[in-house]
Amino acid sequence: MKNIIIMICCACFLLGACDKAEVPSIYAGPNGINFYYDQVGPYDADPYPNSNKEGSLSSSQPTDTLWFKILVMGNVSDKERKFSLKQSELSASDSLHYYTGLTPQVEVAVPGVNYVAFDDPRMEQYYVIPPHTSELLVPVILLRDPNAVFVSFSIKYRLHFEIVPNDEVKILDSRFYRGTAKFTQWSW
Repeated sequence: MKNIIIMICCACFLLGACDKAEVPSIYAGPNGINFYYDQVGPYDADPYPNSNKEGSLSSSQPTDTLWFKILVMGNVSDKERKFSLKQSELSASDSLHYYTGLTPQVEVAVPGVNYVAFDDPRMEQYYVIPPHTSELLVPVILLRDPNAVFVSFSIKYRLHFEIVPNDEVKILDSRFYRGTAKFTQWSW
């Protein structure tokens, strides 16, 4: 009985001596986001996890979704933060790295026709960074254009898009703020 009382007292003293240790934040750099990038060449992000995936649309599959990984870096945040995406307007210097415009058989994707527009209310739920998050996946939802005019059996599309910085979320690495979605619409 005496041993049990001594063990209980020791356990109480040990538990009383424990204190919550605060880990100091040693990160002093900027907070921000950018696309996950895993290839060589132009810095546009490809779909994750399969970087060679292209979307495919047909009469039997009128929609397709390509997912892109976004990395959240910097200090941990205790609150939700929002960001947005937009279709890129390519500059002349960028055009050397893009196929759109250089290859006649590749069309520029049109918002609301070939994909769900980034500012569509259905997309808002995907542009929220939950607290304590270090990465998230955002979709690009592709749509079949029922009014497409086919010269051959298919039409190839390309969509270049980018993260839009705001007061809450900055672009952390200016090389990795753009993504590219490639997809084909078949005539059948």
